[in-house]
Amino acid sequence: MSEQPEKVATFAELLSPEEKPRLVCTWTERHYQQGETVAIYAPDQAEAEELDAVLWTFRQNAFIPHVRLEEVEEPLIEPVVIFSSDPGEVRMDVLILASADGLPSWFDRFHRIYDFAVVYDEGQRQAGRDRYSACKDAGYRMRFVKS
Repeated sequence: MSEQPEKVATFAELLSPEEKPRLVCTWTERHYQQGETVAIYAPDQAEAEELDAVLWTFRQNAFIPHVRLEEVEEPLIEPVVIFSSDPGEVRMDVLILASADGLPSWFDRFHRIYDFAVVYDEGQRQAGRDRYSACKDAGYRMRFVKS
């Protein structure tokens, strides 16, 4: 009988929107280097395009093979996928919520989730609290980190 990995959700304090791409890239790089696959959820197309570009350039001499899900030709071989809607049958280890008003219904497919606790906007702050509560209710061990 195989043991299920512990489910952990990490929320990072986000003091400004400019911090987000760096954090997404840092988390992605960390898990890629550990041999894990990473799904980056960015329902906003402009943000998805920005993250696609930033993953190529965020660190000199760093290469993280990635693809936008809508550009994938079967079979999916890239360890990092950026997508804007339900990824369907795609199974990855880590989910990074680059932007989300609510928690997508399929979030619990992932054993590790990264999200943002936006502190510079009250509306986004409450949405983050709601996502935090949903992860906790789903049995994730919760972590909060300051940026």
